[in-house]
This record gives sequence, C-alpha cells and structure tokens, in this order.
Amino acid sequence: MKKEKINVALVGLGGHGATIRKSVKMCAKLNIVACHDINKELVDEVKAEFNCDGFLNYDELLENPILDAVIISTPNFLHFEQTCKALQSGKDVFVEKPITAKVEEAEKIVKLAQEKNLIVQVGHNTRKRKVFRKAKEIIERGLLGKIIFVESNISMSTGLAEFPQWKKDKDKCPLLPMTQLGIHFVDTLIYLFGDIEEVSSFARNAYLDVEDSAVALFRFSNDIIGTLSSSYVAQNAYEMKIYGTEGVLKCYLNKIELQKTTEINPSVYFFDEDIESYIEELCEFAECIINRRKPEVDAEIGLKNLKVIEAMIESNITKKVVKI
Repeated sequence: MKKEKINVALVGLGGHGATIRKSVKMCAKLNIVACHDINKELVDEVKAEFNCDGFLNYDELLENPILDAVIISTPNFLHFEQTCKALQSGKDVFVEKPITAKVEEAEKIVKLAQEKNLIVQVGHNTRKRKVFRKAKEIIERGLLGKIIFVESNISMSTGLAEFPQWKKDKDKCPLLPMTQLGIHFVDTLIYLFGDIEEVSSFARNAYLDVEDSAVALFRFSNDIIGTLSSSYVAQNAYEMKIYGTEGVLKCYLNKIELQKTTEINPSVYFFDEDIESYIEELCEFAECIINRRKPEVDAEIGLKNLKVIEAMIESNITKKVVKI
C-alpha cells in the first residue's frame, strides 16, 4: 500500500535551509518529523515551527524509525558524508546542488543509490523556473530556427561582503563562483541543449584571495557552442541569450524577450515567480518516493553537472580544452 505522506527530516536549517523550510510547507505530501543542525538555536526554532524532533547529532537523527527521507541543505563539503550515511540507513535523499564538492564523491553516491535502490534527487531548481520552461517550449517549437550559440551570465556581489568561511576554501568549494552560481546555469544549459562535451575556461582572483570570477566556453554534443560567465564579486547578473537562424531569445530572472527576424517588435513574456521552483522540486521528491520513480534531476545528472565544473577547473590550470 502506497504511503500518502512521506516522513522527512530537514538537515541544515540556516541560509538556503530557510527557503527550503518555507517551501516544504507548500508540499502536502511531506511531513516534517525531525530536523538537524549544529546550531542549537536554529534546531529549537525549527522544532517549534514544525512541531518535530530536533537533533544536534546527525547520526542520532538517522536512527529515527519513522523517518523515510532527508532533505539536505548544508554546506557543499558535507553533502557527501551526509548523503552516504542517509543512503546506508535506508533513507531517500534530496540534496541541494552541487551534489558533492568532488566528482569522485558524486560517483560513489550514484553507485550507492543504485545498490540500495534508493532515490537521490539534486536541488537544481533553476531549470524548473518558469522562464526556462518557457524557453524550452520556444526552442522545441522551432521558433528560433537552428540554434547557433548561447551566451549566459549568472553573477552576484556576495563576495564583496561577509560570507561563510568554507566558501573561501578551494577544497571545500572549488572554483567558488561556478560551484555556487554557475552550476545553476550549467544544469539549465544541459536541460535546454543537451550534454556538454568540451570545456575551455579561465578564472581569476579579481577581489578575493580565491578565484572569484570565471568564464567558460562550451561545445555541446550537437555542436552548439556557448559561454558561461560567473562572478562572486561583480554586480548581479542573471541572463541567458540564445541565438538562432530565425530569432534571438533573451532570458532574465522573471522575463523573456523573443525577437523574431520576421517581426519588428519582440514578444515579451513576464513571469510572477518567487519560490515556486523550490516547491515544485520538493513536491516532486515526495511523488518520486511514493511512486518509486526517478526524479527529473537525479544523482547521475547531478554528477554530470559537477563534471562540467571540474572540467573548468582542469582547463584553467592546464590552459587546454578539456573533453568530458
């Protein structure tokens, strides 16, 4: 008999965890029964918010006999250990992007999930945003003609102020802007155009003591070429421009402009969106557990996205094109 609700624990309650806390309330099939963080104040806050059990020790949380799954929103370098422990204890996992900090770790998660016949969903919500769902529709309808190339930029000025120390550690957060920001668009570009097969990249320390700005050039499996720029210290940017033989599509945070070569004025689409993409992915997680099916972004896709980031790192070091 199928479960009607999934008993879930929230792991990592601050930062992005606050967005997840807000989003799960909109998913009727997720029942929050426990939470974990190393910050006792946050644990106490979420215990009261959801009327659930709170744990400062992650291993103790996993011993909860009614727990079906965990939602992990902790720093990147914790994803591997926490995901593995959950899988080994028989729990399905939703883990925020990136799936892990290193490809070799992600490969182990893919293998472990397969061995345990458990679900791992990775929180690449950007492809689920209304803007990119509409972009996918426009591309598939052939309104741009043959796609030639794509330019994209996702940047934030976060590095100009105080931010968590672990993000300044190359081992815990390699190639900071691409790991934290660019990977959102890596997944979305693969969603729109297919696999990335070749990567060339440059990075620099523009303001911080670690690489805070990077540019990558891609060749996709269908020979489309594209660029991705990302900075942690430049003013905010969120745009993707897709060039075809019959038009140009410009995608922004909540707006699309479609300029057809046969038309004088562009068609403009506005989207009222806040946390809907997070709600959608979390509701999908519940449905995947209930029906034992693969999520749209599973561990293998999370691994694929991370391989692109590692290829950027290798290219920046070797000054060569890297094949994936």
